[in-house]
Amino acid sequence: MAEGNEAVTQTAPDEGRMRGFKSVCVRLGLMMIVVFAARGLCSILLLLLAPLTEGLGDTATYGVKSVFSLVFLYLVPMTAAVLLLKEPKKGTCSRIYAKPKFFGRAMGMFPAMYGLAILTNLLTMLVGLLFSDADLNKSFNTVNELQADNMESALILLVQLVVIAPLFEEFWFRGVVMESLRPYGNGFAIFVSALLFGLTHANFHQFFYATVLGICLGYIAVSTQSIVTTTIMHAMFNSVSGILLLLISEKSVGDYLIAMQHGNTAEKTPAVIIYLVFLFCIMMLMMVGIIMAVFKLRKIKKYRVPKMWEEVSARRRWGIFLSRASVIVMIILAADTFTFRFITVLIYNLLNNLTS
Repeated sequence: MAEGNEAVTQTAPDEGRMRGFKSVCVRLGLMMIVVFAARGLCSILLLLLAPLTEGLGDTATYGVKSVFSLVFLYLVPMTAAVLLLKEPKKGTCSRIYAKPKFFGRAMGMFPAMYGLAILTNLLTMLVGLLFSDADLNKSFNTVNELQADNMESALILLVQLVVIAPLFEEFWFRGVVMESLRPYGNGFAIFVSALLFGLTHANFHQFFYATVLGICLGYIAVSTQSIVTTTIMHAMFNSVSGILLLLISEKSVGDYLIAMQHGNTAEKTPAVIIYLVFLFCIMMLMMVGIIMAVFKLRKIKKYRVPKMWEEVSARRRWGIFLSRASVIVMIILAADTFTFRFITVLIYNLLNNLTS
């Protein structure tokens, strides 16, 4: 009888650890509420300030949007994450930015990661076409939507994509968020941090491939015991889109694409040739990456991360996470942001009426 009681005690979850887990889940929900609130506030402020920025010119206006983007999409929510989750703790930064293990092997995973994310993106686009009436790809957000009207704006966007986003997002999600969850399971930490990473992109089109990308980066961060590798890989991933957008912003390339859309011929300038070669390289990278990803997924059992907190099942952990009040509010805000944006539009209309 005593042995039976002892066995129950050994397999029962520690109450203090369970309280800590529930607290982290609540705090993650609050963090995401701040994310959506900050993003909505940024959009509303830019809309209200639009009359004041009309005379600034395209590049200056784009620069203003970039500053707002930096403050409201990164600094404000990331500060909230650090304060709410109390991460990074003493010594965490030196650990997560330590020299990565298996660096070469991890970098070799880049084509597979890229191919898997792009395949997910293509499938999402197909779904978007099936529900074109719902306009799932539309966004009320007036912050940069990966559109640059000239070369100067494209350069600003390139810096955002290749430098700012990887540095901030890797510290935020693979550092702060994932580290706060790792005591409750590596796999759980990877998937939840990836889900929240996808949600912060705040639109249907980017959510799925960003989540897949987050899973890949999370696994690599755990495997290499560092976010140095993931920061580099994130920058590489974003640089593909950034360079492509930079080339498209060149006038001759833009004219060439417009002519092709209308079935007309256009001059193939050196910039156009560079664009076509780069596009071909991207397609080859995507195809090779998809093949690599298929082989990696077939051997996924070999790549499982070490298990932690085995006395609580993954199903129960997800149940606890999704049942927190703050997480439920987060889901409601995400659903609204991805579809009709009733909340943001309502607040904007109220403010617009008050100021007009």
